[in-house]
Amino acid sequence: MRAVFSPRGRVAAPLFVLILCHVVRADFTSGNIAILRLGDGTSAVSDVAQALFLDEYDSVTGSLINSHAIPSTGSTALTLSGSGSHDGHLTLSSDGRYLLFGGYRADAGAANPVEQSSSAVNRVIGRVDTSWTVDTSTALTDAYERCDITAVVSDNGERFWTVGEGKYFDLATGRPEDDWKVPTTSGGLRYVTGLGESTSTNVSQTQTIPADLDLGLWPDSIRSARIVDGQLYITTPAPESFVNRGCYATTDPLPTTGPQTMIPVITNVEGQDPDPKGKAVPKSDIILLDLDATVPGVDTAYTTGGKDDYEKWSLVGDEWIKHSKQLLPSGEEINAFDVILDGTDVTLFASTDQGIYRLVDTGGYNADFSDTFSLTPFIMAPANAEFRGIAVVPEPGALALLALSGLALLRRRR
Repeated sequence: MRAVFSPRGRVAAPLFVLILCHVVRADFTSGNIAILRLGDGTSAVSDVAQALFLDEYDSVTGSLINSHAIPSTGSTALTLSGSGSHDGHLTLSSDGRYLLFGGYRADAGAANPVEQSSSAVNRVIGRVDTSWTVDTSTALTDAYERCDITAVVSDNGERFWTVGEGKYFDLATGRPEDDWKVPTTSGGLRYVTGLGESTSTNVSQTQTIPADLDLGLWPDSIRSARIVDGQLYITTPAPESFVNRGCYATTDPLPTTGPQTMIPVITNVEGQDPDPKGKAVPKSDIILLDLDATVPGVDTAYTTGGKDDYEKWSLVGDEWIKHSKQLLPSGEEINAFDVILDGTDVTLFASTDQGIYRLVDTGGYNADFSDTFSLTPFIMAPANAEFRGIAVVPEPGALALLALSGLALLRRRR
């Protein structure tokens, strides 16, 4: 698999974070992990709108430190459907000041919000500052019509890029096997100019719905997004949109207009060996790191195809080499990743509905995993609840460095 795009420039070990809380004034505790939890434990998680909580755990012992409720009713509500397993990603703004995720303006217990019109059930961006204060004022009326918003990223917490599905179930047909996909240009990759906005800009590569719905011409469907060293990356499971599944970079590092050409980074070639259906490429999540000072830019990737698989890759020359595909012994589907980086040692956390798994990879650059995930989770989800996104809380010093690096990047781009 050739890397058509090779990101260049140094990356300060990116800790992809994301968190949420409601009127809690304690600052981040560095080194803890935050997990987005669905359900209050009183009844089993279902496809109705679920109350959300941000649970804070010790990353070494796995002990619960605190739990923070996110507004779940009224004009500030931000909920998720229990039927989605690829939404609820958590991310940290590039300047380190805010945690971000997407959801719906629906009261907990209301009918599945994903299936509702975005004009009636707005798609909401949650932004959380270092004092755990959550802002849900950004409620989009024109995005992800009857489909999932899966992730939100930002360089400064003042403007946003959102990703999600580009198709939805046609409920009127009863979801027959051959006729359930309805394309929409309200999904894919979208740009939001500021906090409190109600509209967004489609910056996806496909801006219209073709009459014959040829492969590669469908509106974009995107599952996750990351900003690394000022470059926006996305992952997609949808050959209808991209022809090949995997991770792509945008031509404009941080696009504000579309259509935006997507450049393959780690992808399959649909229908061809060794991975004809993209089962072991980054369809659902990717972590990009710089582990070797002699290799310019990011050189190591941890990925999941959105099932129980996880992979490690290294950029050798202009080619991303996959060292191995591993399977979570429990067979659970991996929702999201995050990492703690100590030199070249990587502590990798994988979030599933049922728990958080942890491994320490000391292999470094251009080497396979030195360990694998265990059968039992490091942290078990509470009864009648499920986990989605996971984020490592940054150290205060790291926040200052991220802010300074962000300022330097802005100066370079002027």
